[in-house]
Amino acid sequence: MYAFQLATLMLGLQLPIVCHALDVDPGDYTPMPDGTQLGLLYLQHAERHDYYVRGNQLSDKYNLYSDVSILRGVSYQAFAGVLTNIQLLLPFGHLSAGGDIKGMGSESGMGDPILANAVWIHQDPSTNRALAVTQYLFLPIGDYNKNKELNIGENRWKYVLQGGYMHGIGSRVILDFVADVTFFGDNDRYSSRDLTLKQDPQYQMQGFIRYMFSERAAMHVGYSRLWGGQRKVDGTELEDESRQAKIVLGGSYFVTPKAQLLATLGRDLSVENGFKEESRVNLRLLYVF
Repeated sequence: MYAFQLATLMLGLQLPIVCHALDVDPGDYTPMPDGTQLGLLYLQHAERHDYYVRGNQLSDKYNLYSDVSILRGVSYQAFAGVLTNIQLLLPFGHLSAGGDIKGMGSESGMGDPILANAVWIHQDPSTNRALAVTQYLFLPIGDYNKNKELNIGENRWKYVLQGGYMHGIGSRVILDFVADVTFFGDNDRYSSRDLTLKQDPQYQMQGFIRYMFSERAAMHVGYSRLWGGQRKVDGTELEDESRQAKIVLGGSYFVTPKAQLLATLGRDLSVENGFKEESRVNLRLLYVF
C-alpha cells in the first residue's frame, strides 16, 4: 500500500496550496454597515517535512514549502433589511520541494480565483452575536500543467458551503464557530496520463476564542478539525481520507482607525494522510474604505 501511495504522490501532486481547507480568521463573520468596502492582503508561509499514509509516517524528508499571497475585495450591501456581501479572491503562490522529493522542483503562478457571497441570518452588534452563511465558488482557471508534478491551480471546480456563528460573552470575550463542506468537480487531466481525479466531499469545523484588550487590540487561539475528501483516480480509491487537527495562536491590532494587521501562527497536531505542516505563518492586512 505504501508503494502505491508513493507512486500516486509522484504521479502528480495536486496540492491546493491556497486552501487545502477553507481556513477563516476570527472575526470574519462580524457584520459590517451597509456600504462598507474592504480590501485585504494575505501573506502565508508554510513548511512541511513529514508525510503520512493511513496514520503512519512514510517519511520525514518530504520537504514542501509554500508561499501564498491573496488579494481579497469585499463589498457589503443590505437588501430588505438583510445584510449580504460579495467577495472576490485572487490567489498567487510558490511551491518548492526538497529532501527526498527535491526532484519535483518548484512552481509559481496564479491559483484558482474564488467568488463568494455571504448572507447574515441574524446580527446583534450590541452583544457581538451574528449568524451567517457563505458560498464559495472556485474557478478552474489557475495555472495548471498536467505534465508538472507541482501545480498551483487544480483544474477542477470547487464549491464550499459554510456557516459561521459569533457569540459575545460580556464585553471582552468572543467565540467564533465555523463549519463547512466542500464539493469537488472532476479533474480530467490529472497527470501526464490524462487520468480522472474524483473526490468525496470534505468537511471542516473551526473554533476560536478571542479576547479584546480594547477596540483596537485582540488576541486569539483556535482549533480546527478536517475530515473526508477521499480521492479516486480512474475509479481506484487512494484510501487517503483527510483526518487533520491543528491549532493556531495570534493577535490583531488596528494600526489606524481603518487599517488592521492580523498575525497567526499555527501547526498541525495530527494528520492521517498527506503532508503534516510543521509551521505556518499568516499575515493579513485589512483596510476599510
